Amino acid sequence: MTSDLRRKFLWSLLLAFLVYIGLILYADWQALRAVLSDFPWRWLPAILGLTLLNYGGRLIKWHWYLGLVGVRISFWESARIFGIGFLMVLTPGKVGEFFKSVMVRNLTGAPVAQTAPVVLAERMTDGLAMLLLAGVGLFAFADATARLAAAAALLGIVGVIVVVQIRPLALWLLRIGEGLPVVRRFAHSLAQLYESSYTLFRPANLLIAVGIGVVSWLGEGLAYFLVVRGMGAEATIGAALIAIFIFSISSIIGAVVATPGGLGGTEGSLVALSEQLLGLARTPASAGALLVRFATLWFGVALGIVSFALWPHLLTGSEGKTAPKSILGKVDDGMVG
Repeated sequence: MTSDLRRKFLWSLLLAFLVYIGLILYADWQALRAVLSDFPWRWLPAILGLTLLNYGGRLIKWHWYLGLVGVRISFWESARIFGIGFLMVLTPGKVGEFFKSVMVRNLTGAPVAQTAPVVLAERMTDGLAMLLLAGVGLFAFADATARLAAAAALLGIVGVIVVVQIRPLALWLLRIGEGLPVVRRFAHSLAQLYESSYTLFRPANLLIAVGIGVVSWLGEGLAYFLVVRGMGAEATIGAALIAIFIFSISSIIGAVVATPGGLGGTEGSLVALSEQLLGLARTPASAGALLVRFATLWFGVALGIVSFALWPHLLTGSEGKTAPKSILGKVDDGMVG
């Protein structure tokens, strides 16, 4: 792992420690221990299985997207890169996930500019899928913060897609960029970035990707329902739908906050909304947030650590060169590494 990534990872762990200490203090440590000891831990394999359903769906989308932009890579290699990518969620705004493009380059020679839009498209279609899952709840429950976060996410995603798909507008913006002194040197890479983005956001491709995302994130939403069910929530379809809404909108809020892994924003929203909408007391609401985050975010990070330990050369490259400190600022293959 590069020193830059290692530093970001350690800062993320410190932030997580502070967030979870705050949650424990809010929940009352002694009461929290009692709630967790009463939780039906035999449900944990099912909870982790639903999380793996999410990961599996997203892996399929990642590999399919690489094919759409013309990258020739086996599913196994895609899976290994995707696994290491879990480690990158612990960077602000998940920008570290662009290191997946570096790993693809190390294996296939595909320029970073060709595959970076895949990472962006993953995040945007995941956001659209979660907005769809949360859609009913957004109208049913008047929570200003949730609605504001959803509106911000939706406007940002739709804005990018519209600009990319209005080809004359996008090409006009690229031509303007070519005339700017600083941007001119990146003109070829920016054109490559645009062509990949245009393909990924074509209506048919967008519909398929969002459909995969809905199924994937429904898995984690149901995992959260099992968690809150174990904390005392009702075993009804209505409660399940509310739990899916809470998990989806809390994930969106975490993404808008843009802290590493959504730390703080996601947990705080899970606790507040489960108290408000599911009627959970603060201790079981906090316990549910802690448990589902360990079964989703930190389960993924653990898989990322294992993947990196097994295949570090995917990130460093066959010649042992370290990956760059900034992917977003150096999009051309010749300027990365």
